[in-house]
Amino acid sequence: MNFSIIGLIVSLFTLGLVIYIFLKLRDKNLQEDSKTSLMETKMNDFSEDIKKIGQEIISVTTPINEMNRFLGGNVTTGRLAEWNLESIVRDIMPENSYEFQYPINPQTQDRVDCAVRSAEGIWIPIDSKFYAGQYQNYQDSNTETDRKKVLRDLKTAVLNDAEDISEKYILQNTTSNYAILYIASEKLVDLVDKIEDLRQECLTEKKVLIQGPNTCAAFLDTIKVGHHYLKLNQTASKVAEVVRKIQKEFRNFDSSTESVSKRLEGALKDVNSLQTRINVLGRELDRGAENLEDKQKHE
Repeated sequence: MNFSIIGLIVSLFTLGLVIYIFLKLRDKNLQEDSKTSLMETKMNDFSEDIKKIGQEIISVTTPINEMNRFLGGNVTTGRLAEWNLESIVRDIMPENSYEFQYPINPQTQDRVDCAVRSAEGIWIPIDSKFYAGQYQNYQDSNTETDRKKVLRDLKTAVLNDAEDISEKYILQNTTSNYAILYIASEKLVDLVDKIEDLRQECLTEKKVLIQGPNTCAAFLDTIKVGHHYLKLNQTASKVAEVVRKIQKEFRNFDSSTESVSKRLEGALKDVNSLQTRINVLGRELDRGAENLEDKQKHE
């Protein structure tokens, strides 16, 4: 693409030079008249237009060159992959469930691009890669032989990265028993999938999962669901504890009520007994009064 643009620029400037020479020769060999002056003006305007077009083409090739440098695979592409991963993680995962550039191994201080904590508290290491150089080489390949060579080089790069991730970031009793190699482009993932059994080899031999933006987002969604269930279980446990406390207080209240009831029943019995005595005493008083009245009548 660059060669065609450069060729166009050279052609335009060559045309401009030819026009310039033509104008100079014409000044020497032709007499000036109104038609010639008009033609000269038009040719000069045309020459200026060519210069402007050339400047515009140069302004267009600058970002194209930047893109080619980007596709060449340097530090900038690696950082772009990290930004892409960070964006997905921040959009999906709850706060305090992930860390970026996390020193996952205290002994070596190796920093993984991202560590996501599962609901069980286990760190899942995710390291981002961007094989843009291999992708560009594959697109530029004109023969099947060249394409196969690019795929072989890509397979070697992926396996080396998977081994590096496995050795650095998979730690017993600290992380999950697997790690994730995140490739920040579905196009690159499609290119990796052209290599037979590469995913399976990374998983079985290196304990490394290959994921692109889509599969990584789906994976993080499942981890997020686990966090939601954990939070729900924690809430349910708190509710159950409150219910147990209420039950305990209710039993205490019921026991107190029963005790008060027994006391009231005893007091009621005492009141009934006292009432009986009062009734007996009343009847005795009534008979005594009647006897006094009878004696008074006989006297």
